[in-house]
This record gives sequence, structure tokens and C-alpha cells, in this order.
Amino acid sequence: MKSKVKSLAYTGMFAAMIFVLTAFIRFPVPSGYVHFGDAIIYIASTLIGPWALIAGAIGEGIADLISYPQYVPATVIIKIFVALPFVIASKKSEKLLTVKSALMTLPAFIITVGGYYIADLLIDKTYAVVDIPGNIVQAVASGIIFIIVAAALDRVKIKNKMSL
Repeated sequence: MKSKVKSLAYTGMFAAMIFVLTAFIRFPVPSGYVHFGDAIIYIASTLIGPWALIAGAIGEGIADLISYPQYVPATVIIKIFVALPFVIASKKSEKLLTVKSALMTLPAFIITVGGYYIADLLIDKTYAVVDIPGNIVQAVASGIIFIIVAAALDRVKIKNKMSL
């Protein structure tokens, strides 16, 4: 019971962080904007495992609800699939940043760019190609942010302190 309560608490905390870092802290780039929400999904996935699927879907879903409501269903699905590689890669590791977790930024990149391309085809075909550069920048930036933050968190041994 205690473990389930702890898991729910971490899930809620990460969902809130993902929401805030997606909806309110954005850095404009020529092809759109970059946010830290995806990188936090990667971090959460390596720390709390499958619970991060829920945190990412909720956090990013609510962020889209207030900015781009037409994307909510697609975002929820895409963010679940984005988190999966990190959950799988981090199963038996004591560190957040490993070669395996760093490599998971590649499937996350493909899922993000491909997922939003498909979503754009369904929502409004005119944006399908136009949104690709912005999604590429977002996915690359998320991978870089993940690597930097995960390395910093490994220095303070956060994974050992947050065991579920």
C-alpha cells in the first residue's frame, strides 16, 4: 500500500512538472518553440518506470488542452509511446544516464516527429510538413536536456533516493 501511494505521489508530482514546463516555460525558435516537458518525461520514465506513462500523458495532455486542444488525443498517445523506451531501458540501472538511456533519445525522436506528422495529417494536412522542423528541434533539444539533467541528478544519486 505504501509503495502505491508513493507511486501515485511521484506520478502527480511529475505530471505537474511536465505540465508547467510545457505550458509556461517555452523558448521560441524559428520553427516554433522548445519546452522542457519532454525531457522531464524521459527523467520520470527512468525514475518511476511505467507510472511515467501516466504522468507524461496527463502533464502534456493538460498543457495542450489550454494551448492546442485539437492535439490532446494525439499528444496523450504520443507521450505514452515516447516514455516507453526509457522505461524499458532503465529497468535494472542504478543511474539515470547510461549509454542505453541516452540511446533511447533516438526512438523518442522518431516517435515525436513521426507521431506529430501523423497527427497533423489527421488534424490539418496543411501543417503536416510545416511542423516537421519544429518537432525535430523539440525532440533534439529534449534529448540534450535529458542528458544534461540526468547527468546532474546522477551526481546526487537521485535514483537511489526515489526508489519505489
